[in-house]
Amino acid sequence: MNELKTYINYFMKLSESEWLEFSKLFTTVKYKKGEYIYGESVISDSLYFIVDGIVRSYKLEDDAKDFTWTFHCLNMDTLNHRMLMDIAVVDYVSFTQGVPEELAFEVLIDATLIKIDKKELFALYESNPRWQKFATKMAEDSYAIMRERTFNLLTKSAKERLELLIHYFPGVFEKDVPLEHIASYLGITRQSLSRLQREKKL
Repeated sequence: MNELKTYINYFMKLSESEWLEFSKLFTTVKYKKGEYIYGESVISDSLYFIVDGIVRSYKLEDDAKDFTWTFHCLNMDTLNHRMLMDIAVVDYVSFTQGVPEELAFEVLIDATLIKIDKKELFALYESNPRWQKFATKMAEDSYAIMRERTFNLLTKSAKERLELLIHYFPGVFEKDVPLEHIASYLGITRQSLSRLQREKKL
């Protein structure tokens, strides 16, 4: 939990009393590998922060293929670059606008998360301008992640995207993350990923 506190302090420096106020809203939940936190078409009514493990968010296409949007885990080495790591496990559009989710969230490695109900979180935002600032910072960060993710897909080669993944998600190939999900995240085929791995001798 201390790492999560440090991570949240990246967005807004919390006093001890503010952290206690915030943490009182938490409920700890655990999921096993293969379980789903949210599925498509569900309306998000809770925000989850990941404490341990790895979760994948993805979009299922009409042809039954899925597109990995991002990997969710708590990695202190990514504080200054969260293109790959998002600790908030939520479809923000569904959560803020009350519309069905377009993303599904699958647990890849047994995960521990803390859950905050939307009603309680929004009441906290309304109680103090400081918490409204926190909400704004989280929204800005979510946009920055999405922007950089999109730009990298549009402007960088598959090799460059793989190098970024390895740099900011060290050990990804040793973490039991299925290769098809890594390939999907990179926007390439499984065969292309295997070729790039051989070239880099991964």
